[in-house]
Amino acid sequence: MVKRVSLRTVVAVAAVLGILVPIVLLVRTPLLGRLFGSTLELLLYPGSIFLFDESHHSSLYGLTTFGLSLMTTVALYAFAAMILFGIFRGIVAAWRFVRRG
Repeated sequence: MVKRVSLRTVVAVAAVLGILVPIVLLVRTPLLGRLFGSTLELLLYPGSIFLFDESHHSSLYGLTTFGLSLMTTVALYAFAAMILFGIFRGIVAAWRFVRRG
């Protein structure tokens, strides 16, 4: 029997991924010596759009911008998880309904 997964668990996992994935991408960029900004990286870290400001600001501004970009990414990951949870729950319910009938 498959254990039921709650929406709260799915959103919590998505929120943790929304924090870990951008940090891994930003740490990986200087380690590999590549520029950040490929299509896959921008898809996985959509909040990075806030980090592309080229003007010089204080370090507090940079940290605030980084925090804002992380919060945006976490919110988008959680929102996507809620949508996918609803879609998969509906598919499973329909499959079970058809299988019974």
